[in-house]
Amino acid sequence: MSKSISKNAVFKAILNLFNIILPIIVTPVVTNAFISTYSYIAKGETFNTIFLAFASFGVYQYGLREISKVRDDEKKLRQTFTSLFVITTFTTIIVSVVYMIFLLRFYRNNPAFYTCVIIGFNIVFNLFYVEWINEALENYDFIAIKTMIVRIVTSIIIIWAVKGEDNFLFYLYLSGAANLVNNLLSYYYIKKRIKFDFSNLSLKQYIKPMFAVVILSNTGLLYTMFDRLVIGKFGSNEDLSAYAIAQKTIYIINALMLTIIQVTMPRLSNNLGNNSKENYLSLLNRVVKIYFLFLFPASIGLFCVSKQAMWIFGRVGSTYVPWFPLMMGFSIYMLTIGVQGIISNQIIYLNKKEKEDIKIFFIGGVCNVALNALLVGVNMFTATNSIIATMISNIIVILLEYRVVKRQIKLDIHIFSFENIKYFYYSLLFIPITFVINHFISSMVVSCGLDIIICGLLYLAILLITKDVVFFEIYNRVVIKLKALF
Repeated sequence: MSKSISKNAVFKAILNLFNIILPIIVTPVVTNAFISTYSYIAKGETFNTIFLAFASFGVYQYGLREISKVRDDEKKLRQTFTSLFVITTFTTIIVSVVYMIFLLRFYRNNPAFYTCVIIGFNIVFNLFYVEWINEALENYDFIAIKTMIVRIVTSIIIIWAVKGEDNFLFYLYLSGAANLVNNLLSYYYIKKRIKFDFSNLSLKQYIKPMFAVVILSNTGLLYTMFDRLVIGKFGSNEDLSAYAIAQKTIYIINALMLTIIQVTMPRLSNNLGNNSKENYLSLLNRVVKIYFLFLFPASIGLFCVSKQAMWIFGRVGSTYVPWFPLMMGFSIYMLTIGVQGIISNQIIYLNKKEKEDIKIFFIGGVCNVALNALLVGVNMFTATNSIIATMISNIIVILLEYRVVKRQIKLDIHIFSFENIKYFYYSLLFIPITFVINHFISSMVVSCGLDIIICGLLYLAILLITKDVVFFEIYNRVVIKLKALF
């Protein structure tokens, strides 16, 4: 079974682009409607993310890798799917109960209590989360179409019905229902293709490596999720809301950047499983170049329009505009999580060195906690300084991970070569250009539009003048696909 990577990338790119456009439209509606209660949503999302990481038990990363290896063997495919599904069913039930006990014990009298309870139902809905196997089988066409339909309907209802604080509970119920429907559609789709097979239930075989993955996932929570908890303790509700808006913005943009990463994970894993190391390295090198071609201009571009981004995503007059330095910090942080994601997911994890990565993430997490504690101790803690501390910790993680790649995996790849990093240097030209535009044009919308258009044309011109090989490879593939369609 081998599907076209370029076709997969097109579907994934359409979905991720769709996931950028909709939040740009919907997020301002939500932040504008729930001025005084948006921090409740941020708090609920924080708890939900932490507990959901345990409920999922690393099945996305681990399941994607294991299913990709056995997808050509029907019997092993059914048995592996069944074992992983049974494990996550148990972990989801246990974590859901623990979550409710946690809220009742520590947040019973908190104004955000009911919000946290409703958002927490997403942990229960994890029972039907099987997107990992759809991605392992490269069913990106189904994932894209299904998700877009659900989110279009949900977004239309939000825009039509959510007008103010009176609609807060309706919004919470609608968001939870949309998540449940999305998971159920995937579940029923995959169950038509793969039946449960309990003949060789191998729970012990998978629990240990999955436990390693869930530790790896949760050490990552010592980063931005820990920041949110500290901001909730030592900052204001506005700080927490601004942090949530900035974080959501970079995750939306980064989702599009990660398209090429996500669609190649099954193929890279399959290559390693079949001992095709040359094919793996060749594809990996291409992935890095293509990813950096988009990552650097996206990150530097967001840095340059940070003030406009805070105005657009937190559109409540100018309420969140003063927090634009926070968005600037997040835009540079996006660079580090992009590079770290390549090393961690595409190299270390697929080469089964996750134990080393757990140690590294733990070191980085401890550094982040220590830096935040220091900021609190010297009375310099702010949301912006917090993300800077997180970025420093992530850079430490990158350096330690790259050391593992070179010394333990001994992979002949040069991630930081000029051929890869040159796109960063090209993107730095955006800074003086946008400075001039933003200085003379006060309108947020007009300046943002001009910044994007002029910098985009400049970047394209540089790629054309330098006859960039990666750009022309993508261009030629797109042209071929379009000719085939028309």
